[in-house]
Amino acid sequence: MFHNFRILLTAVAIGGVSLAAIPAPAAAEEFPNGPIEVINNSKPGGGSDIFLRFATEQAAEILGTSFIHQSKTGGVATNTLNYVADKPANGQTLFIVNAGTALTMMRGSVDLTKDDIVPLVRGTIDPEFIVVKAGRFTDAAEFIAYAQSNPVKQAGTKVGGNPHVSALIMRDAIGMSDQVYVPFEKSGEIVINIINRNVDVALLNYDEFISQANAGEVEALAILTPERSANAPDIPTGHEVGIPVDIAVVRGIGVLKGTPEPVIKKLETALLESMNSDGYLEYLAGSGQDASSIAGREAFGAQFEAMYEGYQAVAKDLLGG
Repeated sequence: MFHNFRILLTAVAIGGVSLAAIPAPAAAEEFPNGPIEVINNSKPGGGSDIFLRFATEQAAEILGTSFIHQSKTGGVATNTLNYVADKPANGQTLFIVNAGTALTMMRGSVDLTKDDIVPLVRGTIDPEFIVVKAGRFTDAAEFIAYAQSNPVKQAGTKVGGNPHVSALIMRDAIGMSDQVYVPFEKSGEIVINIINRNVDVALLNYDEFISQANAGEVEALAILTPERSANAPDIPTGHEVGIPVDIAVVRGIGVLKGTPEPVIKKLETALLESMNSDGYLEYLAGSGQDASSIAGREAFGAQFEAMYEGYQAVAKDLLGG
């Protein structure tokens, strides 16, 4: 799957040219005017970084330029958005748009708001599965009944991040009596603790648990999307079992509002073409996704608005107020 990963983690040197010195293009014909920055909020080699590199790999050739990938970690997406806020709205700086983007803006910890960005293209929509130790519950109904009358230890990663938000949304949808959120560093640690029953449940993506599921150690009770997965057609949806929520890891690319419309259209077209290439589709297949994960500005913009509103419903828990 990673044969296209040949230069992904290689630093790009641009012969002493300062990105800040590159003037804004007057029209789409003049765009791009030099290399395009791509900013993510994960560490180099992290999920968002890898996504952005695959998504833009073919776009560099399409646009006739190069992409400089930079990681601005810290405060979920705080450092990413603070960096982007100081850039001109000319299309020469692209950035990750995901749950962390929405959460950081919602907290008001940066100057940018959701109205200051254009969610340009969506590249992944990786659904979450409710995963438990194999054989512990007969089905989702038994788990729901248990969760409504017993304390539940739910595993995830960073407190205040997207997995924590997803856990809170599921808590409210089920009506859990007492949810204790237990953070871990990586999904592998989560799976081990599910198997050992140190925690009761976790929301995981397909590729994070399928090996242990095939080994009979864990199982998925439901997928939290409106439709069943082609990779796991026997697993019911949350809507079927009484958990009517849609929870997925969504990653996309954004640009600052105020970027000239012809430039936005040129970027959207190039990125969509890049993500419909064989290499990117192979990357998606590695996590059980297909071309339906790819969407343009209209669909992704509406989804980002809905994501933001959904997080508002659990804002009190996240912000401690």
